[in-house]
Amino acid sequence: MMEQCVISVIIPVYKAEKYLSRCIASLLAQSFTAFELLLIDDGSPDNSGKICHDWAERDCRIRVLHQTNAGVSTARNKGLDEAKGEYIVFVDSDDYVGTDYLKHLYEERPLNLDSIVVQGFTVVSEQADRQYTTSFIPSVYTGREVRELFLNDEMRDMRGPVAKLFSRVLIERLGLRFPAEASFGEDTIFNFQYLFHCRQVVVGSHVDYVYCDVPGSLTKRLNDFASEYATFKLYKSITVRLAGKLDLNVADMRTAFSFVVLFFQRALIADYRSAGKVPFSLRTQHLRRLAAEQRSFMKEFYHPGYKADKWGRQFLLHGFCFCYNLYMSVLCSCRFRYVFGYPEKA
Repeated sequence: MMEQCVISVIIPVYKAEKYLSRCIASLLAQSFTAFELLLIDDGSPDNSGKICHDWAERDCRIRVLHQTNAGVSTARNKGLDEAKGEYIVFVDSDDYVGTDYLKHLYEERPLNLDSIVVQGFTVVSEQADRQYTTSFIPSVYTGREVRELFLNDEMRDMRGPVAKLFSRVLIERLGLRFPAEASFGEDTIFNFQYLFHCRQVVVGSHVDYVYCDVPGSLTKRLNDFASEYATFKLYKSITVRLAGKLDLNVADMRTAFSFVVLFFQRALIADYRSAGKVPFSLRTQHLRRLAAEQRSFMKEFYHPGYKADKWGRQFLLHGFCFCYNLYMSVLCSCRFRYVFGYPEKA
């Protein structure tokens, strides 16, 4: 008989047969046992679905849910719809966790359910055979103190949904779900919307989550301009709301907007990194729309690091979109390396 379910662990599964068993085994080895494990098979064409069922036969805490392929956001949302625990934990199928992962998250929880618990993580790059660890200084932010968290560079490392303990009560009261329309960064959008309503943020010192940077990661893929630009605008609107609530001035917002700039760059790059060739005229059309709608944003927040991008920024700010398109087309055709670089640090 399964003990009371306190935590619902949600794992979206797609083409994960190589790493899935390692992930599941690490969760079943937890010292904290009052949890359910929801495996959401997102129409995976490999043996992932079978692996899920094989594990489910061995442990009654596992539930396997299937859906036609609809993406990681929809898979996580299905898990949220089915979850029974008081708290929610997200794990990615190619990652794994230490034996005290759930225990440490649960022990850090505050009495206030309008809260979140955050801990550090280790990144392992299987392709480059290297790893690094991100850890945090134990802190508790309440009320207006949450503002300080958004001015802290550590927020850059707290964007994803993993290595966190969410309150299901707060999620359901808000009707919060991952945005299926977002092509990238849906987890950061979810986090910011959740944090918008948090009264308490607990940052722990433990590092139990191991994030595996594997080839083919979704974070390295670009979608078409329409998808990337829509995601940027969604992320920007949420960040503006959050900045307004926290009463951030322009100088403060430059730090908060450093995330938004990365989404902006993805939209800017999309037509040049597309798997299929985008016609020159359509690229120019996209650039004119972007330059017209985001001129104030570029002027205030977009300050690229590479010199080539700085010249490109001037073209866009002055509305010379045809020139920008021609300029970038030449650089890309020459395989010029120092273009589309990361923004300068604020």
